[in-house]
Amino acid sequence: MRGMRAISLFALALWVICVPGVSTAPVPPVPPVPSVPSVQQPQATFRTTTSLVEVDVVIHDKKGDFVGGLTAGDLQLFEDGKPQKIEQFYMVSHERGGQLIPVTGDQDVAPEDRARRIFVVMFDEGHLAHESLMRSKVGVSQFIKENIGPGDFGGIFQNGKMHNGRLTTSPAELLAGVNSVTVGFENRQSLLSTFREFPRIPSEIDAMRISEGSTEVARRVGLAVCQEDPQSCLLNGGLNQVENQIQQKSRLYVRQARILMYTTLQNLRYVVSRLSRIPGRKTLIFLTEGFFVEESRDDLLAIGADAARGGTTIYSIDGRGLIGAPSATSDALRVEAGRSTAFDSGEAAPFLLTSATGGLRIQNIDFMSRAFNMVVRDTSTYYVIGYRPDNAVMDGKFRKIEVK
Repeated sequence: MRGMRAISLFALALWVICVPGVSTAPVPPVPPVPSVPSVQQPQATFRTTTSLVEVDVVIHDKKGDFVGGLTAGDLQLFEDGKPQKIEQFYMVSHERGGQLIPVTGDQDVAPEDRARRIFVVMFDEGHLAHESLMRSKVGVSQFIKENIGPGDFGGIFQNGKMHNGRLTTSPAELLAGVNSVTVGFENRQSLLSTFREFPRIPSEIDAMRISEGSTEVARRVGLAVCQEDPQSCLLNGGLNQVENQIQQKSRLYVRQARILMYTTLQNLRYVVSRLSRIPGRKTLIFLTEGFFVEESRDDLLAIGADAARGGTTIYSIDGRGLIGAPSATSDALRVEAGRSTAFDSGEAAPFLLTSATGGLRIQNIDFMSRAFNMVVRDTSTYYVIGYRPDNAVMDGKFRKIEVK
């Protein structure tokens, strides 16, 4: 079962202030009356209430299929470990093309903001190699043609901005946005390719430690390199010179990787903050191969928390297709072997994002259309649970919500 969200009740709860018996019209000042003591006016009484907190829940069986036909009695809801009473329960489902399918639940509820879907596709150009980008563009185009219907909104975020600066219901405009995506000047795979050249660096973790001044790691890597290829070691001036090259290569890689990472984080923050202003459920499809994560874990968790609080679910699709094995087929490219991830530790980054919002990290799939169909299936049919928290103190702190 997925769908557990880290939700800030400060953001979701609606405060209603009622002032009984007090007119909202302006009251003219009363002139003082001589020799008559002033009378203190009674203070108005304020009463506050909270609206239902809604949680979207997607329930799958062991085969990964959506479980339908459930009622509120089949579920248990907990906030910070304490059971809560489910006061609202219904299921939302969309058929292919975006039309809303009326579904009855415990209550006949059909809010307008659930009658349409919002999909934003974000291309992480700095962390997509050329072939990954081309494969992703074909997958996105098929997704738009097959799944964006009259009631749906979409947006293409590419090259640091939203195409035409807006969301749109026009599939033609979305396809134009996909066609405008270009390969980044530098990308993660081009940086990692230097790891495979002499002197070889085993991993990003080693490069990070070496860049921070760890002479022990530099010596260990240098010794291993010279043992594997003694002739190249001699041609490059011996062990000491090889260690210097390893240190220079590590510092250069980390500096370049940080630049790409900061750009990606900035783009994610921008998209998440803009989507949070739109009511209802939103879907952000993040196309990336992963990125340098060692210094960005807290930032990623914060972005994921902001997305969850704003009703945005993040799905990440790896544009590399089948990794580390021959690729039998592809949507966009000729048959070729998938790239190895032996030097790449960046896959944790998209996982941190998706897990924080209840989304999926989709990888090792050559057919991008299948990957997008998984996203559509997961976002188009879900349950909505509403409850009033027993703890009515709106302190802005996060509370853990569990559904069993």
